[in-house]
Amino acid sequence: MTKNLVPLIKKAKTGDEIAMNTLFESFKPLLIKNSVDSSKRMNKDCYQELSLQFILAVQAFDLDKYLDD
Repeated sequence: MTKNLVPLIKKAKTGDEIAMNTLFESFKPLLIKNSVDSSKRMNKDCYQELSLQFILAVQAFDLDKYLDD
């Protein structure tokens, strides 16, 4: 795991909106890429669902399981 994400994830999991927004903005291009259909149109419903799932995944992420100490 990229070490610079660890402090952001820790803060986001405690409700820090700035940290969550920073994480979200970092992954936003990936969310957009996966929300574009084969005809190159943005599926806004898909983007909204991916955004929600991203936030839920950050909140549920178990850092201890993936940290290399």
